[in-house]
Amino acid sequence: MTPDQQSLLETLETALRSEARIGSAWLTGSFGAGRGDAWSDIDITLVAGAGDIPGLLGDLMAQDGPLPATALRLSQFGRLVNGTTPELLRFDLVLSTPEEFARQTAAGVKLLFGDASQGPVERPARPSDPAAAARRVEALVTEFLRILSLAPVAVGRREWVVMQDGVGHLRRLLIELMLEENGVGPAERGGAKKLYPFLTAEQIAELEALTPPRAIKAELLAANRDLRDRFLPRARRVAQATGAAWPADWEAAVMSGLARDLPALG
Repeated sequence: MTPDQQSLLETLETALRSEARIGSAWLTGSFGAGRGDAWSDIDITLVAGAGDIPGLLGDLMAQDGPLPATALRLSQFGRLVNGTTPELLRFDLVLSTPEEFARQTAAGVKLLFGDASQGPVERPARPSDPAAAARRVEALVTEFLRILSLAPVAVGRREWVVMQDGVGHLRRLLIELMLEENGVGPAERGGAKKLYPFLTAEQIAELEALTPPRAIKAELLAANRDLRDRFLPRARRVAQATGAAWPADWEAAVMSGLARDLPALG
């Protein structure tokens, strides 16, 4: 944690201690787990009674409320305050009832102040679920083929910007597949701004080598072919390793349709 992050944490802790509706406050997220870096958010869970949460959220969102000055402050889901300081330091305050917080895992949670008994209890580690991993792989393959099958629609309509979005979706599915290949399930992935720690050097190099296409037909078709040729062989290996069922009929239908409607991808 940098000095600026430590200062923000201390400022937040001091401001929140004075709020009687908060039963306890806990450092969570990457810093709670000991994996934070100079670019990490400050994540704090505030435990309060269900009836107190709406009013507490309103007070935390008020510009004259207890929180330090922010350049941007957002409220989401009725339980989250997302703040960015003028120095672009970020914090997330999650409001949770004692019952909700008790169901979380105790790993990666550090008490800042308040009633320690409101914290999650240590539980045996959950066994891995091979069936769940297999289902995720099956869903990834099915979705990749679905997006690929829509290429003739974009080409027929000359929707090159829409097709760029499709390429981005295909790339995201390739990333998800790589994570599954590494045995990194959704619960272990962390926030949206951190990816490289969960990938191998080979996978990172492959992703960095991808060329983002311009909104030009030839480049978009080349990007679709490139992602197809990277995704499907890897997906077959991962499916075999995880016991995932391969959607052979769906794959055959997609490839047949592409060969008919867009031979450049068939």
